[in-house]
Amino acid sequence: MNLVEYCNQKPHQVVSILAVLVALIAILRIVSAYPKISQAYDEPAHIACGMEWLDKGTFRLEPLHPPLARVAAAIGPYLAGARLPEVRIIHDKAGDSYDIYAAGNEILNAQNHYRRTLVLSRLAELPLFCVAVFLVFTWARNLFGIWPALLSVLLFTTLPPILAFAGLAYVDFSLAVFLPLSLFAFAKWLHTPSACGAITLGLAAGLAVLSNFTALLFMPVSLLAILLCWWWAGRALPSSTGIPWRRLAAGALVSVLCALFIIWGGYRFSVSPLSRVFAKPAQDIAAVNGLPGPLKALTLRIVALNPPIPAPPFVKGIVDAWLFNKNSPSSYAMGKIRRGGFWYFYWLDLGVKTPIAFLLIAVSGIAYAFISVRTRRDWRIISPAASAIAVLLVSMVVKVDLGIRHILFIYPLLAVSAAGAVYALRELRSRWSAFAWSVLLLLVAWQVISAAAAHPDYIAYFNEIAGSRPEHFFVFGCDLDCGQDVERLSQPVRPRGISHLNLRVWTSADLARMNLPPFDTLQPYQHSNGWIAISLLHLQSGDEIRNLGNRDGYSWLNSYQPVANVGKTIRLYDISNSAGSDRK
Repeated sequence: MNLVEYCNQKPHQVVSILAVLVALIAILRIVSAYPKISQAYDEPAHIACGMEWLDKGTFRLEPLHPPLARVAAAIGPYLAGARLPEVRIIHDKAGDSYDIYAAGNEILNAQNHYRRTLVLSRLAELPLFCVAVFLVFTWARNLFGIWPALLSVLLFTTLPPILAFAGLAYVDFSLAVFLPLSLFAFAKWLHTPSACGAITLGLAAGLAVLSNFTALLFMPVSLLAILLCWWWAGRALPSSTGIPWRRLAAGALVSVLCALFIIWGGYRFSVSPLSRVFAKPAQDIAAVNGLPGPLKALTLRIVALNPPIPAPPFVKGIVDAWLFNKNSPSSYAMGKIRRGGFWYFYWLDLGVKTPIAFLLIAVSGIAYAFISVRTRRDWRIISPAASAIAVLLVSMVVKVDLGIRHILFIYPLLAVSAAGAVYALRELRSRWSAFAWSVLLLLVAWQVISAAAAHPDYIAYFNEIAGSRPEHFFVFGCDLDCGQDVERLSQPVRPRGISHLNLRVWTSADLARMNLPPFDTLQPYQHSNGWIAISLLHLQSGDEIRNLGNRDGYSWLNSYQPVANVGKTIRLYDISNSAGSDRK
């Protein structure tokens, strides 16, 4: 039996093998980027909080993010012998907090095993990546068949934002796995209600919430979108069955109970009085603006009773996340900075941080799904697209606009939708079919080549729309600068014999341990001579990400030409009193 005959006789096995090979290639690309990528800004914080859960059995350092991804990030270092060091308390006007970044740096640098510990923390993302690939393949295969599913996997595993955050110990990729998984489980359960399906849905939903609190915003609207598709199908499609309301209600209750149990388990089934969770419970609850009056009054009465509650860090985390959103951190888009974000932020972010070829294929697949849903008589083919559209619509009112990572979970939905484009071409029987297939192959090749060219700088990837000045579009929130190039700074510094630096780089790393010469921190509006290394984030925004009012604090450097570009995010300048020749 030759290869062609084998492919014809056992296509499922062939496609499965190819999908595994594509996933393995992506994993190799992720791992091979590790040595080039310094710690991303929030990695030490996540590692420290996860280490607390493992080492101390508590989760009090910073409950703003749930424990699942943080514990995963800390498992590798913990098994290698790392433990939580003493964590300093920071006293300021906003209240006391823990210095989790310094604690994370102590863990990373313990026993001079910085690089090994950082790699161990990142390896926990790889099993999640495998789950994501399996989900995309399974969902696309169920809707469109095996060959379209293979295309979905190829497109998904060559998306630079996916390759970037599947290689960082952040909380975003786990949500990009479990939120789409919960949507797939929900659609499957709606189509064929069963106790097993309800339990699976509850498990996936609970893990999504344990990944990131943004699941509490985006998961309900996505589930509602799928529910509307199912309801519309029940009215519009002749083949739809009746609505088993009692069975669905019972299954929904099982799912909710399972999700709550999973969430409680993620917090070690802890129970504590409110007074041990909030330093000033009444004041903290009163500070939560936007709650209806009766609900706030009821909450305050409960606070006065100081009852024991399950998973107290979960409650504290939700309140902290609510306040964080209300405080509206600074956002950057198209050279503008403002609090409260931009209504178009995530639409634009998706448009410039995603390969154009992927967007074209995904939009074609979405169009096919909506056009053909009546002829195929299957409402499920529009469920991924409807969920993605719901996410983008809700993102317009979100006030925390800090990067594509906050909606990373949209990519599995779009990848599954993209399979519809292949299915549509297989049904095409006109003289244009050969041309359409050629266009599709060219688009796929374009994406594969652009992703390969971006290696290992997946974090700073922008498509051709952004041009040569991507920092004009976005710089905050790991869209461009996540601190990933700090270790590379020593490469141009050491050969030049630089003995002193004026430094202003966006990083949480301990710069004293980054193999750099002695340095001073470059302050805003401080015109300095000598060697200067500065992040594009600071060059574009001053100190506005932390301190509004210094937007042009480093703009004087724009009149000089950098002598070296460090990675994609740091510029190195040599400025002396006679440096007129260095001016642009």
